[in-house]
Amino acid sequence: MTSMVTKMFYSYFHPEHYFLSNTTPNPVYTLWFRQDQLIQNALMASVEPTIASTVAAANISKQAWDSLHTAYANKSQTRIFSLCDQHARITKDTIPITEYPQRIRSLLDELATVGAPVTNSELIVKILSGLGPEFREISADIRVRDTTITYEELYEKLLDHELYIRHEEAKKTHNPITAAVATHNKSNNNSNNRNNRRQSYNNNSQPWR
Repeated sequence: MTSMVTKMFYSYFHPEHYFLSNTTPNPVYTLWFRQDQLIQNALMASVEPTIASTVAAANISKQAWDSLHTAYANKSQTRIFSLCDQHARITKDTIPITEYPQRIRSLLDELATVGAPVTNSELIVKILSGLGPEFREISADIRVRDTTITYEELYEKLLDHELYIRHEEAKKTHNPITAAVATHNKSNNNSNNRNNRRQSYNNNSQPWR
């Protein structure tokens, strides 16, 4: 694509159609024109049908490129602002940890495609900044690393940490139930012991016949 764009800029300085001395066609121009038409056709094939007329109306590929740039530069900026706004607002909140990092990465990938790329470090910082307090410990550990963690490593660590959190919550839920059952059993045992002692006392208190 870069090579094609370079050729388009060169195509702006096209050679003369005819030699100055007569009306004989300039062979250099003929070659240039063929190449320029190939470039313009490539542009036609790469754009949506709704904007193909913009390319077709241009006399040379450079004009077609300039028209597209003028028409869509503002739209690109609007898209960048929209993506940046979404990027600034997103936090984990109620989003599952399996989806949260992926949503951020998807937004940043879109920013890269419209000319506003983000570094891996910025991606990691954004993900960590949007995590809840339950991820504070792992977030602190990652921030003090000597080397920047990759997205893939971070994703795996966050999944593992959430599994650990769920395991701990399950233990807390299980322990009160166990304690309640133990208390209930102890209460029943005490009640049975009292009943047994009372029965034994009553039997011993009866007169001999």
